This record gives sequence, structure tokens and C-alpha cells, in this order.
Amino acid sequence: MTRAGVLKTVRRKAGQLAVATVAAGCGCLIGCAPEAQQPAAAAVRPQSADAPAVVHFGDDAASRNSQDPGLLNVFGEMKEIKAGPVKPATDSNFQQHTFIDSGYDADVAVDPTGKLIVFASTRDSEHSNIFIQRTDGTAVTQLTSEAADDAYPVFSPDGKQIAFCSTRAGNWQIFTMDANGKNVTQVTTGPTQAVHPSWSPDGTRVVYSSLGFRSQQWELWTYNLQTNEKRMIGFGLFPSWSPRKDIDRIAFQRPRQKGSRWFSLWTIDLLNGEASLPTEIVVSSNAAIVSPTWNAEGTRVAFATVMRPNSELPRGAKGRTDVWVVNADGTERQRLTDGVGTNLMPFWSGERVFFISDRGGAECVWSARALSAKSFPLAGKKETPRQQDADTREPDR
Repeated sequence: MTRAGVLKTVRRKAGQLAVATVAAGCGCLIGCAPEAQQPAAAAVRPQSADAPAVVHFGDDAASRNSQDPGLLNVFGEMKEIKAGPVKPATDSNFQQHTFIDSGYDADVAVDPTGKLIVFASTRDSEHSNIFIQRTDGTAVTQLTSEAADDAYPVFSPDGKQIAFCSTRAGNWQIFTMDANGKNVTQVTTGPTQAVHPSWSPDGTRVVYSSLGFRSQQWELWTYNLQTNEKRMIGFGLFPSWSPRKDIDRIAFQRPRQKGSRWFSLWTIDLLNGEASLPTEIVVSSNAAIVSPTWNAEGTRVAFATVMRPNSELPRGAKGRTDVWVVNADGTERQRLTDGVGTNLMPFWSGERVFFISDRGGAECVWSARALSAKSFPLAGKKETPRQQDADTREPDR
């Protein structure tokens, strides 16, 4: 059975997150309605939907035990989902950077020079490993090869280190390593899951999401790599630390209600390490807003939209997902992708936004020009930060 959608296979040990499967006959990509959950023995199922996504789109799981791996989607739910066919894109605005014969690529990030990309992939294993390559090349170097899943790699601000998360310690925890894959160091420990690290501009701290032991919600934590101090700063997912050095600001996604799939995009400022000025900058009544990433100046944010996240789609249909950019105050939203295939997990680098897409038939790294005339702006409108619906409405096809 093919597992696809905004997903990544996660092997969990006893006592980790529960496993659930989609009811028979559901063929949606990511827009299916919540299903009845069947927790695995000796495991705890988070009650809220604000859990992390480890992203990929295709995974041949025919030889696997369907009760072993868990699949975490952008809504924080564990599903098995079938995908429909993909029409390859030919628009010159889009550039494909990675190519695979099997498995999937996911979780792309770019180094500060814009010359290297790092990403997770199952191209050579049922477990996701971390790879690095030049943005303008095809030679790929494998950095990790553990009998575990590694995901969400991201370069430090000086490009010398990579933070990532891995199940090599038994559950998802945050690690760092040198950019050549050496000197792997475990950062977080404990029984709770910790995923999706992002570096502070000075490289001394990381922010990440951790499943709260008591709250059973995904919490935002900062970790000081010099003092080992940890602080909880709120609830949310996919934190992205702004590169600005004059403001300690973090963007993230948060459900509008506990247990909801309707994520919106928020920012918080840190004052003396404490969260302040929570601001909802992008919200929609017909799409979930997920996985933010900053441009180099910290003035704009790229994100992905999942159209009608609570809808149950016909068998074989695909939920609409696109990549957008917006000013940090929520104005001037602009759609970069064209609705072809599934486009998620953006990472902004220079004038291009990198993302994972199956528009070419396989789940690979692509990019698009962030300020291109080929993008899809709103006609004759200037949005307010809380404007709903108009800018995420699915266009006619």
C-alpha cells in the first residue's frame, strides 16, 4: 500500500505516540476529516491536533507492518493516506534541485551562502537520513546513516553546524552536528517528543516543538546551547526564528482552537527570554496556514496553505496545497506556486523559496522565485493582517 500526502514514516518505540490509520476508502491527500483513532498498546495519543508534521509525500510501505510506523501530518494526526496521479510542471519559474528513483526527499533547508541545501530522504533506506548537495549541482553526500529516522535539518547562522531531530535515542529528540556530519551531539533528552529545531540569529539558542507531558499539546521551547537553560514560551508548531538581530522574534503555526485543523500564522517577540506581543499575522477561513519561514532580512515570511483542511475529498482526489509569501505585518500576500501537485515545507533563501513538491511525479526539492512576475498576486486588493478567505481561495481550474 502506498502511503502519501504531507507525511513522513516515523518508527516509534513502546511508550511513544499512538498509531492510527485512515478508515478504508479514504483517498484524500491531506484534506480528510478526522477519523476514529486506535491507540497502540502502552502508547499515549495526543488529544490535540496541533502536533508536528515530518513531511514527505510518497512511501512504499508494502513490506512494512502497518501497526508499527506512525504517520505525522501537518495537522498532527497519524494517518495512512493514498495519493492520486501528479501532472508534471513545465513552468520555467520552477527549478527542480533533487532527483530520486525511489523513496522521497523532505525537509529542505539552505545554508547562509545559498550554495548548499540539506534535506532528509529515504532514497536509499526505509529510514530517513540527512543529505547535502549544492543547489546548482546533483552530487549528493549522505551525512547520517543511523538505523533510525533523521529529519528537519537546518544550518546554523554561520553554516558550520546543522541542527536536526532524530529517533536514534528512542523517540524524537534534537541533535546538532558539524556540517560535514561529524561530532553529533544530543541536545534534548527525556520521554517527550522534540522536533523541528530553528536557530537564533547568533547561533547560541534553538527553538523547537515538544509534546507536553501534562498538556498533551505541542509546546514551543527554547534551549540555550551555552548554558543548557530551557524555557517554554508558548504553544505551537514549526517555529522559525527571525534572522533579525534587533528583534528576538519567532514565527510559528497555531490552531485557532484546541484540537482544530485550522492553523493560523503567529509571531511572538522574546523579551529577556520571555514571550510577549503574540500577533496573528495570517489567518484564513478556508485554509490552514502552516510551516512559516523567514527571508534573510526578517521582513517577509513564506508559508504553505492547505485548502479546506476539514473536508473529506473523493477517493483519489488531492487536497490543494500551495506556497505563499507575505510581509511580516500580514500585508501583500502573494502565491508562488500554481496548484500543480503538492507544495509544502518552504525555506526562503535569497530571491528563491525552496520547498518539497511532487509536481514532477516524485517528492523532491524544488524552488521558485519569490518576487517573480510568474507568481500569483491578488488583483487590485491590499489585505489587512486579519483578512480572511479572499487570498487563499482556491482558483478555478
